Amino acid sequence: MTMKDPIPFIRSSGEYRINVAGESFYQQSFAALVGPRSEEGVKIETRAQLTLQDDNPHDKYAVQITIGGHPVGHLSREHARAFRRTVRYGQLAEHETFECAAIICGGWDRGNGNAGHFGVRLDLNLDD
Repeated sequence: MTMKDPIPFIRSSGEYRINVAGESFYQQSFAALVGPRSEEGVKIETRAQLTLQDDNPHDKYAVQITIGGHPVGHLSREHARAFRRTVRYGQLAEHETFECAAIICGGWDRGNGNAGHFGVRLDLNLDD
């Protein structure tokens, strides 16, 4: 792949069924993307980049999720393997980075300890 090749956009059903793992470690990234927590929280449609991380020291099949250049988590081990199968058999094996629709949600703070983390749901179909 050359630098001029477009990043493939993976379209799905619009159901946003895939939760991103590890978002609690990236709350500062969410604050940079959408601002601080609010009483009602957020539900923002956006695009996420999925990058194959063959050199990840914890899992050589890892898939990192970023939004707007900020890391926000990874696919679960099960979803990462399913995503890699989808990419390989979908004739996209020459690519390392992909995009899909995503929703940033959560981030509410109603006081008295009633607060929630930000999270991300991806519009991917990873059924076998």
